[in-house]
Amino acid sequence: MKKIFFEIGTVCFSFLICLSCSNNESSSKTSKAEVVKYQLIIAKQEAIETTLRLPAQLLPFEAVTIYPRITGYVKRIPVDVGSEVKKGQILMELEAPDIEQNDIAAHEKYIDALSAYIERKDQYSRLLKTSETQGAVSPNDLQIARSKMQSDSALSNSVKASWMATESMKAYLVVRAPFDGTITQRNIHPGALVVVGSKSDAKPMLELQEVAKLRLQANVPETFVTQLKTGQEITFVSDAIPGRTFTGTVARQANSLDEKYRSEIVEIDVLNTDKTLMPGMYAEILLSLNGHQNAFVVPQSAVIISTEKKYIIKVENHLALLVDVSTGNEDNGNIEIFGNLKAGDSIIAKANEDIKQNQKIN
Repeated sequence: MKKIFFEIGTVCFSFLICLSCSNNESSSKTSKAEVVKYQLIIAKQEAIETTLRLPAQLLPFEAVTIYPRITGYVKRIPVDVGSEVKKGQILMELEAPDIEQNDIAAHEKYIDALSAYIERKDQYSRLLKTSETQGAVSPNDLQIARSKMQSDSALSNSVKASWMATESMKAYLVVRAPFDGTITQRNIHPGALVVVGSKSDAKPMLELQEVAKLRLQANVPETFVTQLKTGQEITFVSDAIPGRTFTGTVARQANSLDEKYRSEIVEIDVLNTDKTLMPGMYAEILLSLNGHQNAFVVPQSAVIISTEKKYIIKVENHLALLVDVSTGNEDNGNIEIFGNLKAGDSIIAKANEDIKQNQKIN
């Protein structure tokens, strides 16, 4: 019986020893887990020079779609797709017999009204001359003659305005190029009837584009717009023409940011006399950025980007301080930041969202 109690006691003692060892090991692991070492870097003020690649699109410098201004039949089209035209050159001639007849009728009415006015004016002039002899013409008759002359003058001017309006409409029978360019669309042929006020989705009769000079349009993010200046030379490439680099000059800036995308529209003028580039091509701008002299440079791993903000974690008196920042140029794993910082501040190099405000940092 003593032997049994002895064996039971031995087993219980061994169990207690094992349990104690396990608790000590667990406590040791917990203690180690609580001590986290963070690599700190010192904030220094400098700029990052880099090349920013921005998507862009080539557009014609000027473009116009030509729709009929009057209803008529196409008489002649001396141009076709690809035709090079000069400003003022005839692109199309239309026929509209009703317009021509209305113009003739309006001109005849003007001639009649003008003749009536000239006759009234002569009558008034004669009466006015006669009235110099006292008692030859009554003042009332002279006033009536003067009123009729003025009335005929107004009528003549009104009829002339109507005639000039029909003349203007007649001028639309000949379509001329508003600028030098290339015909890029032709959707009409001789004999076709063109109607004013056709459906808005109808194809234009002709489309003219200036392609010897192009606009390269890009949306530049808010962070970089201050680094662009009018007259600055810009380099760009296009996947459609591999192996070649092109240049242009910054010509226009919107000077206003798109509220949705926080970017500014910038237009770059590109000379294209050899017609190598085409409107509609996509391109990529190679924008050389000098950097911001008032920026601080940190590893990209130091910046935390959440759904609400961007921030870094500064360590001061062994406490974590979350500092909101905005970012600038990036290069080789480093990034420019702007915020409530000063040179010499300690920043966690590899930050994460688990670190909370005022958390103790060893």
